[in-house]
Amino acid sequence: MLPKVMLASLRTRRTSAALIVVAIALSVLMIVGIDRLRHQVRGNFASTVSGIDLIVSARGGPMNILLYSVFRLSDPTAGIRWETVEHLAGHEDVKWWIPIALGDSHRGFPVVATNDSYLAHYRYGQGQSLALVQGDWFAGADQVVLGSAVAERLGYRIGDRIVLAHGASGPAIVEHDNHPFTVVGMLAPTGTPVDQSVHISLAGMAAIHGAGSFMAGLPPMPGQQADKPDSVNAVMLGLERRTAVLSLQRELSRYDREPLTAIIPGVQLQRLWRMTGTAENALRATSLAVLLVALLVLVSTILAALEGRRHELAVLRAAGAGRFAVYTVIVGESLCLTLIGCLLGLVGLFVAQWVLAPVALSQWSLRLPETFLALRELPAMGAILLAGSLAGLIPAEKAFRNSLADGLTPRN
Repeated sequence: MLPKVMLASLRTRRTSAALIVVAIALSVLMIVGIDRLRHQVRGNFASTVSGIDLIVSARGGPMNILLYSVFRLSDPTAGIRWETVEHLAGHEDVKWWIPIALGDSHRGFPVVATNDSYLAHYRYGQGQSLALVQGDWFAGADQVVLGSAVAERLGYRIGDRIVLAHGASGPAIVEHDNHPFTVVGMLAPTGTPVDQSVHISLAGMAAIHGAGSFMAGLPPMPGQQADKPDSVNAVMLGLERRTAVLSLQRELSRYDREPLTAIIPGVQLQRLWRMTGTAENALRATSLAVLLVALLVLVSTILAALEGRRHELAVLRAAGAGRFAVYTVIVGESLCLTLIGCLLGLVGLFVAQWVLAPVALSQWSLRLPETFLALRELPAMGAILLAGSLAGLIPAEKAFRNSLADGLTPRN
């Protein structure tokens, strides 16, 4: 009987009930969506530096080194000499090394000069290796391998010729049209900045800049050797023993041939999360405010509807219904509206993820989750349902306190 009473009541107030459901759905979409985006961004950032123990660069701010060497979100600073790179490569604690030279771009995408170690040792996600979907890794100074987003957005194919430009961001400073490159390979999507990068060899970088003028961004001078750059911007290191990280970091901070900074990527990521924590808290507060407004609308709507339901509730009490029955009807309606709103919000979020997933991957190298509801989201959904149920307590108590005689007495 009670479920029929609740359904009949909701049908008579379907317009106001629909507005409540939409408000709750929007709240759920914002709360869960922001939480998912926050976790996904953190996961993508963390997966970008999987397996890298140290990043060595010229003396500078640790956060800036992380941003330009891994995420391409900042302009590179001074380079470190090739002799230092060779010293790092031969260190007894170093298992593998990946040199990174930056400073050029192609139609807004950063150019990364490196060697075969990049393909062999660079890891992302849960230790996943880079893979080629077309072609091969570069083998010459005039060959280029494209990230998946670069290839997709610019429409390049194997065999196309491209021209690089000096300047990591903004308008090109110098077009290197004297040394065009041929596309020989394309990498599989990774959901990391690798997708947004153009990869060439260190010899290719030296060839377009000249061995003695790499940092200046000038074409090679007659008679200059062009087999390797004089300097690179960073070297990523994998160590034989993870316990040697701190000792090698201290050793490199005292390196006497040139000033160096060695950073631990995981530590800098934690600092980055602390820096962005205020913005995340502000977004969460906004979502909770929207939910609070939706619950207040729910309470006010039920209270407003009580005047029109005095006769209905009085008849229910006359039939022998006690406090529990009245509470069940009112709180049940509130819970039902909240549950429908939660389901509608999750469905809307799932559809939005499905529609935006290809765009997010190609435009921002961001992998959106594919789940309808994650385990970590269950407490939040439970709290929303509980809040929706509690929102019906005040109207339920008010309805119960209406006297039976007052409810049955017609009003003029």
